[in-house]
Amino acid sequence: MKKILHAALLIFLLPFFTSAQISSSAIQSMIDSVSLSNLTTHIEMLQAAGGNWSRVNFTPGNDSAVAYINRSFDAMPFLDSVALDTFFIPSATPPLDVQPLANVVATINGTKDAGMMYVIGAHLDCSASRMGSSVWNAQWKTLHAPGADDNATGVAALLEAARILSDTSFGFHSDYTLKFVAFGAEEQGPAYSDHHFGSRHFASAVKASNEILLGVINLDMIGYNDSYFYQSIIANEASVSLWRSFLAANDSFNIGLGLNHAEYAVDPGASWSDHASFWENGFPAICLIEYAPPWINGTFYKANPYYHTSSDTFETVNMELVKRITQATVAMTATMNSTITGISAEKISSQQPTSFVLSNYPNPFNPSTKIRFEIPASGFVTLKVFDVLGREIATLINERKASGIYEVNFSAGGGSAPGGDGSALASGIYYYRLQTGNSVLTKRMVLLK
Repeated sequence: MKKILHAALLIFLLPFFTSAQISSSAIQSMIDSVSLSNLTTHIEMLQAAGGNWSRVNFTPGNDSAVAYINRSFDAMPFLDSVALDTFFIPSATPPLDVQPLANVVATINGTKDAGMMYVIGAHLDCSASRMGSSVWNAQWKTLHAPGADDNATGVAALLEAARILSDTSFGFHSDYTLKFVAFGAEEQGPAYSDHHFGSRHFASAVKASNEILLGVINLDMIGYNDSYFYQSIIANEASVSLWRSFLAANDSFNIGLGLNHAEYAVDPGASWSDHASFWENGFPAICLIEYAPPWINGTFYKANPYYHTSSDTFETVNMELVKRITQATVAMTATMNSTITGISAEKISSQQPTSFVLSNYPNPFNPSTKIRFEIPASGFVTLKVFDVLGREIATLINERKASGIYEVNFSAGGGSAPGGDGSALASGIYYYRLQTGNSVLTKRMVLLK
């Protein structure tokens, strides 16, 4: 219990006490390097794993998927290790109860404290249970279940994130160990009861070890939304800072995802993916999914008619959405595992910007953050900070500026708090607004103390 409480505390403090450093421009380069071609290849290979058009557990396609993911990790030269983590389903019909299944685990060792880690995960198996119980129960061994969205999209994002985050040419070196895990046996099947076997096996092993699990990002069916770049984040109370970090990464690097901004979703019915295994063991975990739950309609989502059927093929996937979720995952992970450096001078570049840009880093922050902006033309500039009620907290800039790229520091202990007493700011959400001429940009940042 002490270990779990320690992890819960640390998740709120990181990334503020890390030592590895990386510039925001380097993280942007990592984001920009996310390859639509790579993501497409992974999904197409997984939907027809080994030519089987199925990754259902205890079928040849499932074995082929494990082999493909293992080969893909092995081809990444800067990973420290790649391993198969085998487990069994005791409730499976004999002799399947003694037939091993596997998680595929790739690791980047932490440079500061390898005993603390973050996990990025996605499940490698799939299902065709929505074809109807009579078909599914009788034909599960041979039924086509391509699972392009559920969950080849999540695994594709996992593999691409691992490729980029392990590539030392970007200058990223993680303070804490990163594990990229393709979980086996997330789905339930006719030959056994229950689900989440691979993630439960992994989470239980971490709990029994001396490692401290700081947080989990679970990627589950992230690609079906043909109208919006929307994604749901499932979190519980212990995972609020992970939820905020994903929102902040999306905002700070202008990735352009629509995300649910409820404080967090504590819903017993939201335990239908691998994040639940980590909640059960007391670890912080969020689940990224196209909608929660994906079988109902929402304002920005039309219920997915294809998942868990033979029609869940590549042609139904919104690849730009998959790319953006991968980008946000890379940005969030890099930010949580390193200190983003800036240049102390207010004007940091004489380069002529071509667009009006605003961001801050780190985000979430404690006790200070750097706000960076680009103005393509000279003019009078104001930069102000507001609380969630719209009350002005601080005026950081109120003067004429030449075109260029600028940075200014904002401290939670400075400025004027509501009421004018000058006290330090409380934890919470704040907004910063840049205006020059008729151009206005407003962004969101989170203070965690």
